[in-house]
Order: sequence, then structure tokens, then C-alpha cells
Amino acid sequence: MGEIYLPVLSHFQNENSWIASDGRFRFKVTPGQEGLTAEIWEGPWSYELSVVEEQRSFPLDETGVEALRAWLGEKGAEVNARPERTMAEDWTRRR
Repeated sequence: MGEIYLPVLSHFQNENSWIASDGRFRFKVTPGQEGLTAEIWEGPWSYELSVVEEQRSFPLDETGVEALRAWLGEKGAEVNARPERTMAEDWTRRR
């Protein structure tokens, strides 16, 4: 897939979250007192209907955003390399 797009640092500094996808890979980034928290899951379902597979925190600065982008790129490649699931299999994974 393509490079993971993230908004600029000020987007997160202004307390805005970000939810996006790349193929079957889905992720949500939330800013907080401790920095940026990223949660990942495999689609096709939305955040509210999915089980988060992994969560990781990053500093709320330029270095943290770049480390986040690299981590999301790695995880996205892993998720998108998984074998395709049937709709029935996806349905059983839904919350």
C-alpha cells in the first residue's frame, strides 16, 4: 500500500484525533497528557465495532510523529500481508 499519511504536529497539539486506513489496516491516533496514543486493528469494521489489536504511545513532538508514522507503516504492512478473510470470518471478529 502507500505511505501512511498523518496530519502535521499542530493537528494533535490542538487535541484533535485522527482515524485512517490503508487497505485492511485501520488506526486511530489520540493526543493526551502523556503524548500520542495509537491503536490499530484489522478492517473491515469501524473502531467502535472492532477489537483493538495493539496500542502504543509516542511523544507529542515531531520526533514522536515520525516514530509513529514508521510504526504504523510496519504494522500496516503486517496487517495487509495477512490472508484475506471471508465475510463470515470477519463477522465473527466483530464486537
